[in-house]
Parts: sequence; structure tokens; C-alpha cells
Amino acid sequence: MNDRELVKAIIRGDNRAMRELISKYQDLVLNTCYKVLQSREDAQDIAQEVFIETYRSAAGLRYEEDISFWLYRISLNKSINYQKRSQNVLFRSLIQIETFFHHDSRGGTAAIPHSDDHPGESLEAAERQQMLTEAVATLSAKQQKVFILYYYEELSYKQISEVLGLSGSSVESLLFRARENVRKKCCPVPPSNKEIKTSNHDT
Repeated sequence: MNDRELVKAIIRGDNRAMRELISKYQDLVLNTCYKVLQSREDAQDIAQEVFIETYRSAAGLRYEEDISFWLYRISLNKSINYQKRSQNVLFRSLIQIETFFHHDSRGGTAAIPHSDDHPGESLEAAERQQMLTEAVATLSAKQQKVFILYYYEELSYKQISEVLGLSGSSVESLLFRARENVRKKCCPVPPSNKEIKTSNHDT
């Protein structure tokens, strides 16, 4: 059955249809939750909430041909809300800061060092990833969603618009502000010579 048929069957009380829908989208929901929360246990808990919400909202989805974008949105919303509540701001970055800052569009990503790489390089890469992780976690909920969908899920502006119910210009603006905010956190502008001299004079 396609999504519309599954949802209509769920509305009729067909539990097999609900199990089929969960089986179809379980990986998508779990992976989306995990990318935000970086905890399999938390991701599983939130995924369960997502499917409960899907069951409750079935009547409103009965005309949808594809509910994957709706599931993306609900998974992100619930995961980010959980993250904010629990103050769990540490989710692992899939891209390195150099790639992020040197490629505005997706031009490939640098590989995360393996354990047999030079220990110093691995430690430096881990620190950069941690810095990016913490910077993204400080973004507003809307900016964080757009950032995750663009850089982590690799969705286009049009797809993100459909997932979040925003215009293309809003998505572009949110992504721009998200990048700038992350840049400020990760690469703060060093003080000018004038500022340094003033600071030294004050002390």
C-alpha cells in the first residue's frame, strides 16, 4: 500500500497498516532523531513519540501521497525540543569545520580521521568537530532545523521548504544566519591592534 492507503487503513483501525508504516519509515525517523540527539536510547524514545503523533494525526494526513516530509518535520521538532529540555547539546558533526567554511555549497566533505591516523591530527579534528557541534546547538530552533536538513540530510532549498512549511526565501535567510552564527562561534574575529593597545593601557 502507498502512504495514502496506509493512513486510511490506520484511520479505520487497521493495526497491521500502522505496523507497516512504522516498518517503512522507522529508519528515516530514527536516523533523523539520532543526528540531533546522538543517543540511540533517546532517539528510540523520540521515534516512538513520533509514531504516536502520526497515529493521532492520521485523519489530517489521509490525503498525503508521501508523508516522509511530515515525518522529517515532526522528528526534528520533537528531537530539538527534547534536546533543549534536557540541555543535551552534544550531537556529533558529520562535516569538518574547514569544509563547512570553505564550501558554501556542497562540494564534498573531509573524512573524519581514523584511529590509525596521527594522534595529534585526530585530537585536533575531534576538537574542531566538538566546536562545531556546540556552535550548532546554540542556534535558534528554526535555524538549527534548516542547518541540519541542508548539511546533514542534504536536502535542497525546495525540499526544506516543503518539510518546514516555509518559503524558499525564508529558508535561504535562515541558512545564511545560521552559517554566520556558527562562523562567529567557531572563528571569532581577533581583536585589532588598536583594541589590544587600549586594553593594555586600561590595565
